[in-house]
Amino acid sequence: MIHVKRFFLRFEENLAALCLGGLLVTLFLQVFTRFITRDPLSWTEEAARYLYVYVVFLGSSAAVTERSHVAIDFLVLRLPRTGRLVVALLVNLGVLFVLANLFYWGIRATLRQLNIPLVVLDIPYAWVYVIVPVTALLMTVRTLVVMREDVRRYRQGDALEPEIRGVV
Repeated sequence: MIHVKRFFLRFEENLAALCLGGLLVTLFLQVFTRFITRDPLSWTEEAARYLYVYVVFLGSSAAVTERSHVAIDFLVLRLPRTGRLVVALLVNLGVLFVLANLFYWGIRATLRQLNIPLVVLDIPYAWVYVIVPVTALLMTVRTLVVMREDVRRYRQGDALEPEIRGVV
C-alpha cells in the first residue's frame, strides 16, 4: 500500500523520468546514426522534440507538488501569518484559473489534432497536445492539495515561512 501511495505521489516525476530516459536514448541514436553510421534515422528528431515537451509539462506538474516553482516572497514574508496564508491562497486561486483555461484550450487543441498526423512518426498530433490538458488536470489536483495543506498547517499553528511556495 505504501508503494502504491508513493508511486502516485511521485507519478509525474516517475513519468517525466521515463520520458527523459527515452529522450536521452533517442538523442544518442540521433547522434550515433548521424555522425557514426552516416545514415541518420528519420524519426529521432521529431520524437526527441515531443519527448522534451512531455518532460517539461510533467516536470511542471511535479514542481507543484514539491512547491519548487519560482516565488518572490520578499514582501510576503513580512506579513503576519494570516496575511501570508491569504496571499498564498489568492495566488493559488489565480493558478487554478490559469490551469482551468489550460485544460479547456488544451482539450480543444487536442480534439482538433485527432486527424492530423505527425510528419515522420505518422501518429496523430493529438498525442503531442494531450499532455496539456492531462497535466493541467494533474496540476489542478496538486494545487488543491497544496492549498488544503496550507490551511491545515495554519490551523495547527505551524510555520508558513519557507514552505509556502505559492506566493509572489
